[in-house]
Amino acid sequence: MLRTPNEILRTARRDGMGHIEKRKVWMGLGMIPPIVALIALFHSSVLHLMVLLATFLGLQEYYNLALPHSKRIERIVGIGLGLILSFIISFGELKEISPFLVIILLILSALFMVTSKDLSSTISKIGIALFGILFIGFLLAYVSLVRNMPNGKPWVLFLIITVWAGDISALLSGSFLGRHKLYPKISPNKTFEGLAGAIVGSIIVALAFSWLFIPNLKGGVCALLAMGLGILGQLGDFTESMVKRSAQVKDSGTLIPGHGGMLDRLDSFLFSAPFLYYSLLYLLKETP
Repeated sequence: MLRTPNEILRTARRDGMGHIEKRKVWMGLGMIPPIVALIALFHSSVLHLMVLLATFLGLQEYYNLALPHSKRIERIVGIGLGLILSFIISFGELKEISPFLVIILLILSALFMVTSKDLSSTISKIGIALFGILFIGFLLAYVSLVRNMPNGKPWVLFLIITVWAGDISALLSGSFLGRHKLYPKISPNKTFEGLAGAIVGSIIVALAFSWLFIPNLKGGVCALLAMGLGILGQLGDFTESMVKRSAQVKDSGTLIPGHGGMLDRLDSFLFSAPFLYYSLLYLLKETP
């Protein structure tokens, strides 16, 4: 049966998308075992160094997106401040964060005051630079804070496996079942069906993991934690997509085949990690 040119084009697009989605799924699954092994088998300092490396790469990509025409010194300072903040959270004392935030504002204000030729854009540049430091350097370091808890190893594995299960489930359910757009202005491919898949996938994997490795965690509490992680993981994805849309690019970089840049892989943890940390601290009364 002969097909019209439009039908041929639609088929080609569908087949191409299927190839890309399949590659993303397999690449995502392939990344999980080595990272889980590094966290499970080695000292907590290994995870902290992984967080610092991911923060460095994520901040690089962020400033390339958000401040593409900024001076090199502006990017170096932004990346450096983000790394120092992440280091303080991972290896230092939380009481040291407040004075360092004052130092960050002071340095950024002085830096952009000197480097900006057009002072009308100085405040917006300071805000963009500060957002990157907090969005990546501050929020991602909560992964280290979870690991620093007395029973932190299984909890940080719970975080990583649950969030990634939500990402993969969202991709699969959105690809096969997605009909109703969630917020096409920011992410045209995200659907309500994908969000539902993220929540269901997160809950199923979290329940299985807790049954094996955190047996004292009640099923209802586990499901609530997984639901929060699934939803906030998608919110982190949307926030990073907002940054990419403002820069008019599809991916934050090309570091990971089929997945884009490091920031594309970090985004789901940026709100979910603080959520788990404070849930452990106040809901389950874990000690920091």
